[in-house]
Amino acid sequence: MEEIELRELIEILIKRKKTIAMITLVSIVLASIFSFIVLKPTYEAKMVLMTSDLGTNGQNGLDLAKVDEMLNLMSQYPDMNLETYRQQIKSPEVLSKTIKDLSLEDEYTIEGLSQRIVLETVKDTQLITIKMEHTDPEEAALVVNTLGKNFISFVTERAKARAAKTFEYVQTQMEVEKEKYEESLIELKELLSQPRGAKELSLELSSSFNQITEYKSTLNDLEVKRDGLFKAIEKAASYSSNKGSVVARPNLGDSFNISFDDSNKVLAVDLAETEGRIESLNKQILDLQKHIEELQVEYQDKQYEEDVVQQKVDISKKTYESFVSKYEELRVAETAKVGELSISIISSAYPPTRPVGPRKALNLAISLVLGLMIGVFVAFFAEYWESSGKEGKLSND
Repeated sequence: MEEIELRELIEILIKRKKTIAMITLVSIVLASIFSFIVLKPTYEAKMVLMTSDLGTNGQNGLDLAKVDEMLNLMSQYPDMNLETYRQQIKSPEVLSKTIKDLSLEDEYTIEGLSQRIVLETVKDTQLITIKMEHTDPEEAALVVNTLGKNFISFVTERAKARAAKTFEYVQTQMEVEKEKYEESLIELKELLSQPRGAKELSLELSSSFNQITEYKSTLNDLEVKRDGLFKAIEKAASYSSNKGSVVARPNLGDSFNISFDDSNKVLAVDLAETEGRIESLNKQILDLQKHIEELQVEYQDKQYEEDVVQQKVDISKKTYESFVSKYEELRVAETAKVGELSISIISSAYPPTRPVGPRKALNLAISLVLGLMIGVFVAFFAEYWESSGKEGKLSND
């Protein structure tokens, strides 16, 4: 049954082969007329750009590293990837300037030119290709080249505007930081010029420590002498003697004090003198220790005060230096052509000599397939119409 139906289909195609051939031929002729006569040849001009990333994706009270980071973020051009560049190439500013430069206001609108421009990126590279098809090869090349150059100028102007704005802020803030730095220096100078500063107190403390050390060393010698006198008195007491003796004992000066006394009395006097000196030294040591404690408190207060002011000076100095450094960088960056630094032209567009459209062979192939399809459909439809008409007549008879 299926073989009979297939046979019938083939017979219909053979029967209507002239119709199919005519429709196919007409389709090919029409496609040829449009491809070779009606449609004008179009040419594709292309320009290749290479981009580079100029962004960074760019160091105690005030965090100076954050000051540097803030200044870097302000002065750096934002991170630019390929997609960002693609969007900027078709920005209204760039397209409008291109139309105006080439006096194409009557031929293109911003939206119309945007649709005519094709942007392509090469995978794993920093290359952007700008393409445009036009019936005039010279105009296509001119539009593409002008668009590319305007895009580079656009990036440069945006970077300059950003740098100028940042430059103005940094310049103003630099003067503020300079005043703060000078004020802190004056404050430190006034503090250091005051009497009994931290340095003077430190020297006085050092002298007092040396003196108390000397006192304690003398006290230790006197205590040893006192212990010796106690033992001597005990020893002398064990010997009873009524004879006097002559004792030569050095006085405080270079002269000698000669006394006539027995040994016990002489030792007792010497012991009393030693204990008196020990008592006097202990009092002097206590007074000196109290004085040292007062000096230490005073020194710590002065040192803390000076440290606070010195830290203020250091922070003001480093902050001011950061602004000065960034000011110099921005002064150079303000005149730099960032667009030319970040975007380079690898290949300019030249007027093409070989058209890319219309694709005549492809159009003819499509017309052939389309003609055959329409011809087969018409053949089957005509056969169905004819057969259904005969069956209707037979049923009426």
